[in-house]
This record gives sequence, structure tokens and C-alpha cells, in this order.
Amino acid sequence: MLKVAARTKENDMVASDFYTVLTDKGLIQLSGPEKEKYLQGQITADVNALTANKALLACHCDFKGKTWSVSYLFSWQQDLLLLSHSSVLEKSLSELKKYGVFAKVTITNGSENWLISAGLGKAVEAEIIRVFGLLPELNQEIVHNDHGLVMALHGNSTRYVILQPQTAANKVSIDSTPAGEILWEIEDIKAGIADVRLATANEFVPQMMNLQQLDAISFSKGCYMGQEVVARTKYLGKNKRAAFRLHGEGSHQTQAGDSLELQLGENWRPAGKILRSATHKGQSWLLAVLAHDTEIGSVMRLKESPETIFTVLPQPYELA
Repeated sequence: MLKVAARTKENDMVASDFYTVLTDKGLIQLSGPEKEKYLQGQITADVNALTANKALLACHCDFKGKTWSVSYLFSWQQDLLLLSHSSVLEKSLSELKKYGVFAKVTITNGSENWLISAGLGKAVEAEIIRVFGLLPELNQEIVHNDHGLVMALHGNSTRYVILQPQTAANKVSIDSTPAGEILWEIEDIKAGIADVRLATANEFVPQMMNLQQLDAISFSKGCYMGQEVVARTKYLGKNKRAAFRLHGEGSHQTQAGDSLELQLGENWRPAGKILRSATHKGQSWLLAVLAHDTEIGSVMRLKESPETIFTVLPQPYELA
């Protein structure tokens, strides 16, 4: 079994090489002759654009356009796979199955049948090449074989998400890095990739989380659940919120759903809500939904813990 050494950079306080099993992720599996047609009417991405070699990022919304879950969508052999946070998987699954009875599709929680892992660095790349033959290069590009699939994600460095059936004969075999899941969370936050957890489910339309910047919304496909609100938010300019990255010195215990307050002179006012958070080696990172016109460098504090201070960072991409 290969070992990956976590080498922490002084500048960004994030390990440059790591590997981890993603225990907080799960998979919804769709099968049947009408799976693509059915899912096309349920999520924001254009399922018709999905191929075995390219994953899609997508939102599953209610009829008001509020997001139940954010998922990566994969085509795997005869099935479709939706990778999302495990805390919202059962609710999203229930909503999908509610209307699935009218189509020739079977929708199940396939999490127990899969090993879900991720990492970055030379040792991880070498092991991916051993199992899959080559590396995916483009963002959300997929390499696959009978042993599973691997997706590349771009950001500060190229990262990889690996999905393998528990029955795969040849599995990726690397020692997990201590705090590897935390390091993965930090990398997602630094890349500005929003996620929905149980505490924030059914609260934000996708554009409030910058998901249009990540190509998670198709504005040219046909109708889907919540499409009218999502389209109106874009074309009528009704979105007044956006996701921002924040950083704080110290090991602050925050979680999705916690509230932030903005400093205005000597006073503080409600500012927004945390989507994602992670702390590692005395550095804390957040992704939070705030007012769209929030200024870079603004000082925020945690409402539940007023002594906990964060600073708003520049966006990793240009907001629409």
C-alpha cells in the first residue's frame, strides 16, 4: 500500500499531497430505459450533455427553485450516478422517487456498493495510472474501466475523485492521510465549490451559491423542477446574494447553517449563512452565502460565537 506524505505549504496551509476516503459522500443510482429522460426533468444540468467521459455538476431543486442537493452526475455502464453529501442524500432520493413512479426508472441509494475516495499529488496520480491506465486531464473529465471511474477537478492543483464498486478486482490502494477529509473540504472551499448540507437544504436557489459560475445550470434545456424560479433569477436580475470564501486565524468550530454578522463601524448586522467550513492547523476556512455586493476584506463574526472573526477573501472566479 502506497503512503502519501502531507507536506503543508506555509503560504496556503493546505497539504500538497493527500488521499482520503470521503465518508461524508453518498451515491444515488438510477437505472432503467427512461433514466435520462426522467432525470432531465429533475435537475438543473442538461443530462443530454452527459457522456461516459465527462461528469456534470448539477442541483436538485424543489418547485420554488430552492436546492435540495448539489451533485456530480456520472454515466457508469448502464446506470447514472449522483454523488452528493450524505446528509441530504435521503431527502433528495425521496423527492426523486416521488415522481419516478411515473417513469421506467429505478432509483436507489447505492452508497454501500461503492468506495468513494479522493486526493491529489504524485503518489495518488501513480496509483490512478496503475488502476485506470491514464489520468483524466480536463476539469470534470472522466477516465473509466471495469474497476470504476476517476474524475479530475481543477483548482489550485488538479485533484481527483475516485468511485469504485466494492466488488472491483483492482482497487486504489493508498494509506489515508490524517485529516484528509478536512484537507479535501478546504480545497473545495478554496475553489469556491458550493455544497448543500442538511442544515442548508431547501434554502438557497443555485445562483445564490455561485453554481452558475461552475456550469451547474443549463439555461437552454427544457423544463425541470424549479426551472421557472432559476430562470427568473437570471433574466430578471433578482439574485441579491452570492457565495464568498472567508478565512480566519485559529481553530474555529463552525458548521453549515451557522450565521455570520458583518462589522459596520462599532456595530454588527446579520450578513449571511455558512455553507461549508473546515479547520486545519490553526487556520479556518468558510464558504458562506452573503450579500452580492459584499466587499473583499470585510470583517465578519460568528453570531453564535462573537469572538470568532473571519475576513472575506477574493473570489476564485468572476461573478456574473
